[in-house]
Amino acid sequence: MNGLSGDSSSNYKSLFDEYCYVYVMCFDEEKGHLPLIIFPHEKYQDNKKFMRPIKYHPIWFFQISEQDALDHVDVEYKGYTFIGKKFNTTSKRAKKRAGLKEETPETIIVIVSLPNDLVIFGDDLIRIMTDGIQEKFGNKLFEIIEYLDAKEQIIKTPETKKTLEKGSKLKNDLRTHIEDILSDFFSKAIKRTDNLSVKKQKALSFLALKGIQVSNINNLLGEGSFSTLPIFKPDDKQREDLKGRPCLKILSINLIEDSNELEITIMNDSENEINNMSILINHLEEFFEKEILNQTVEIWFPYEEILFNAPVLPHIKEYLLFVIDGNTNEKLISKKIDVDNINKIKS
Repeated sequence: MNGLSGDSSSNYKSLFDEYCYVYVMCFDEEKGHLPLIIFPHEKYQDNKKFMRPIKYHPIWFFQISEQDALDHVDVEYKGYTFIGKKFNTTSKRAKKRAGLKEETPETIIVIVSLPNDLVIFGDDLIRIMTDGIQEKFGNKLFEIIEYLDAKEQIIKTPETKKTLEKGSKLKNDLRTHIEDILSDFFSKAIKRTDNLSVKKQKALSFLALKGIQVSNINNLLGEGSFSTLPIFKPDDKQREDLKGRPCLKILSINLIEDSNELEITIMNDSENEINNMSILINHLEEFFEKEILNQTVEIWFPYEEILFNAPVLPHIKEYLLFVIDGNTNEKLISKKIDVDNINKIKS
């Protein structure tokens, strides 16, 4: 943790307690959404308001195979971005639903929440966090599910006590592992001197304003202090990078009331032709993924506006719009749509 000056442990504890949460979840066949661990603490796990963005996160509705294109799924909610990824892991526990065998894999969900000002770190953090948990604990996570079940048993048999002891230790080890991953990640992220993008500058500003002392920032400047950092002013190289990136803009999102459809207009807001863009819309309710639009734009001409229509399903109010660059799998747009809060029109 050399990237922070002063009391680094205190700095990181402040960051984790207030701004960075990690949720390791599974879908239990009897209880539904089941938190295996919430870092840094679990005092809000029974708070429905606190857990709402986790319970209704669209990662629950995606098939693991679909992550090849998306890698992870993000949702913004009240100033935070919740970055989700899932994987299957081995299991040896007795299942509670008919037709499921002991060896039926567990589906594990990992969600990292960050303030929107720190979301620049999200892509790398969710990948490193998920890989780290899967590599070290992947074939043991079912034991935490057994531990949570054993805690609810009124009569504690010797076998139950053994499960509780083993699961408690495993859960503590997992919590320590998550903290180590976060501490190592933010230390390295703060110390990196390459590719100081506008969003990275903004994130470092956020950390400094929240009391996280970024001592290594002076190395980026040669002389002077953090306050001399040219915040939000891209250099020539950054302008070139932005210039070559597909630039898409959502012009409007409407609900056509008489046909009960979403009408979404997106523009190629650049002088360059772009190719192979995928537009996906999924709904965010039910405990399975429901795709209502999957369309590819092979050629998108400069400043061309394209209209996309998708049906609104009965009783489904929230949807998620993705625009993905099919050449790089980069997610260019990720937007949550609430039909109650968009413009209503007639066809």
